[in-house]
Amino acid sequence: MEHERELRQFLARSASELNVSLTEDQIEQFMLYLAQLLQWNRTTNLTSITDPYEIIGKHFIDSLTALAVVHFPSQAILTDVGAGAGFPGVPLKIARNDLQLTLVEPVQKKCSFLRSIVGSLKLPKVSIFSGTLDQYINQEHLSDLMVVRALRFDEIEEQAFVGLKPGGKAILYRTEKMEPPCRDMRFHVESEKSFSLPMGYGSRVVSVLTKAVIA
Repeated sequence: MEHERELRQFLARSASELNVSLTEDQIEQFMLYLAQLLQWNRTTNLTSITDPYEIIGKHFIDSLTALAVVHFPSQAILTDVGAGAGFPGVPLKIARNDLQLTLVEPVQKKCSFLRSIVGSLKLPKVSIFSGTLDQYINQEHLSDLMVVRALRFDEIEEQAFVGLKPGGKAILYRTEKMEPPCRDMRFHVESEKSFSLPMGYGSRVVSVLTKAVIA
């Protein structure tokens, strides 16, 4: 890949601006992820972005913004809803190898890529569920954390409530702050933070919703 050294430096510098320190091994994993994504994208529609710098800024760094907003407990059970090509779940897993990650994705071709990249990166404690969040929670899986980047939260709010443990958190990747915060009292907004993505690639708001404990 051309300019690989510059890409590595850009990744490390941009992550550092989020107070996320990446090791050389983690940077190597991200670069392999980038190469595999570009290769698969020639035949499978995974992302409309094909510039390596944009992928790093708009996908990898964007995914990591949650680490600057919310505490991820050690060994936390994390579910990525509508994982697509693995954002934000796989970047979060690379940065926090202790997380127990499930990637929920209904499109088979994308699931094939996810299985391939998880294998290539040798990521432990990662499972891929080929189906919808409805189908996933029907198997009585409960999560500490859910990340939602590709879907509207109001469309899956009920399922997220059922699929999260009491006090669990839904982490939403949005383009603007929530208004109104929630449709009902099942969740409350714990925090929201805005970010400017590197190289002027746009902005991101990360909203953290905590599941209410209903007596």
